[in-house]
Parts: sequence; structure tokens; C-alpha cells
Amino acid sequence: MIFDRKIVEAEIALGLIASADMPKVAWDALEAGLDGPGIRRLAALEKPTFFEVRDIFDRAATEMGISSIALDEAAKRIVKQRISEILTNGEDPLPHIKFFEHLWTKAEYPHELRDIGTLYDDVYIAQIAGESEDEIKKWVLEKLKTI
Repeated sequence: MIFDRKIVEAEIALGLIASADMPKVAWDALEAGLDGPGIRRLAALEKPTFFEVRDIFDRAATEMGISSIALDEAAKRIVKQRISEILTNGEDPLPHIKFFEHLWTKAEYPHELRDIGTLYDDVYIAQIAGESEDEIKKWVLEKLKTI
């Protein structure tokens, strides 16, 4: 995977990268041409614990240009990326709506993401109301285009 500093910052802020997955982030950074002792140490870890990552992460983050960002900004970045992927690849949006709700709650319910965060509930209501899956998908895709 291509190292995307802004997405990595967002995933870290929201706690979406497990300690055991942090070496992969360092590998991606190395492949992207970033380098430094902290990145190398992080990349060398095998199934690291939270404490092992914590001891190295600050230095590696500095070398990767990663900084701390607010939760709402983190969620917005990931939502925009995921929406772009869905629209570009022509994916079924319904499997993603629970993830959008998850991001909204992890970001502590930012007002700007309410429409995307409540899509799961909106789809459930539409299903109960008897809307067809095709109609629901079409409506969700149109909603995603406005966000």
C-alpha cells in the first residue's frame, strides 16, 4: 500500500491502527522513501505490544512527518478517502455505512459528519419502510456525492 501521511495521521488519531500493525506503517514509509533510525526500529518489530511501539513511535512519527490531529479532522479525512474509493471503484456503498457510523462515534459525533454517521440508521428505516435494496443503494450513493 502507498504511504499516505494524512491518512496514517487520521488512523492513528482514531486508534484504527493496532500496535501489531505499526511495523507495516513503517515498511510503507520506507518504501515511500522515508528513512530514519526510528522508522527502521519500528519496521523491525515483530508483533509488537503497545509498550514496544510507544517507546519508538514518537521518533518514528517525527521522521515520517506525522503529527497529532483532532478527532473530527481525522474522521473527515478517512470519510472523504472512503467515499472517493466507493465512487471511483463503483463499489456497493452499503457494506461501508457501519464503518462510517463507527468513525462518527470514534470522533465523538462531530456535527459536520452527522449525515454520514447516521446513514446506517437511515438505511435501516428505509428497509423497514419497504424500500428496495437498489433504491436504497442509489439514495446512499447520491448522499455520498454530497458529502
